[in-house]
Amino acid sequence: ITVPGCHDAMSAVLIQRAGFEIAFMSGFAVSATQLAMPDAGLISYAEMLTVGKNICDATHGKLLVIGDGDTGFGGPGNIRRSLRGYAAAGFAGISIEDQVYPKRCSYAKGLAVEPRAAALTRVRAAVEALREMRKEGLDLFLIARTDCRNAAEHGGLAEAIARCLEFEALGADMVYAEGLGGLDEMEALAKAVRVPTMLAQVERPGQALISAQEAAAAGFTLNLLG
Repeated sequence: ITVPGCHDAMSAVLIQRAGFEIAFMSGFAVSATQLAMPDAGLISYAEMLTVGKNICDATHGKLLVIGDGDTGFGGPGNIRRSLRGYAAAGFAGISIEDQVYPKRCSYAKGLAVEPRAAALTRVRAAVEALREMRKEGLDLFLIARTDCRNAAEHGGLAEAIARCLEFEALGADMVYAEGLGGLDEMEALAKAVRVPTMLAQVERPGQALISAQEAAAAGFTLNLLG
């Protein structure tokens, strides 16, 4: 399933009018369009929430919007607050990642991730928050993301797959490993886990994009573009 990235209400409405059923509100794009600043942990939870609510209101609940939750904007308490806020704003899903806080764009130099135990603590906090929320009638689709593939420490393909397996065991609805090195690595991840997987692609120099058909053949459910 192709998932375009959106950054404000207008871009989301255009995605909806083009016939797409799912969109992803990108922290990279929101930081660029709202602040004219890089994706370097500068955009706040409140700013992301405001843009997200505008997107969800403008699309009247007919477009499933996944919100970039970055690292959860802090510790376990912040993660719980972020999930509740995103659900109340009308999001259908949220992604939570394992970069150190404050995070940066995954393509930037000096990418750093938390040790595996800390990454699991973050996802566990999200899963526990969702269990509480679901008792109250609130829900989100949880995408647990790792950026460790290209990290200088705690990195590599084996570590990325291991983290995704543990995210799955904790109860994540979907896993996403950023920065995989080609179709072979994509297929290795998709074969290792049982939950659905997401692929994200951004146009940049020297980076060839794969088609939605190729992503599906490699075992991915969602193909995020933009």
